[in-house]
Amino acid sequence: MIRIADARALAQALHERYDHARAITLIGRLSQKALFSGRADEVVFWALVFAHYCGGDLSPSTASELDAFAPFILHDPKMSP
Repeated sequence: MIRIADARALAQALHERYDHARAITLIGRLSQKALFSGRADEVVFWALVFAHYCGGDLSPSTASELDAFAPFILHDPKMSP
């Protein structure tokens, strides 16, 4: 399961611990590793981390594209899905 709250928390931790270039490099490397190992759930997770790292919430078009993964994504209970 992919939890939006975890992606958001990780993005915040990356902001606090690393400079921008290092954080983006880490996200990119981990995304690439997940992609080439065939872990679609991890690819989606790191894409969510990147989205939250870069600006917070997802655009409406991106959010609608994630509907295909709805059974695997747990939204924040505080926020509407």
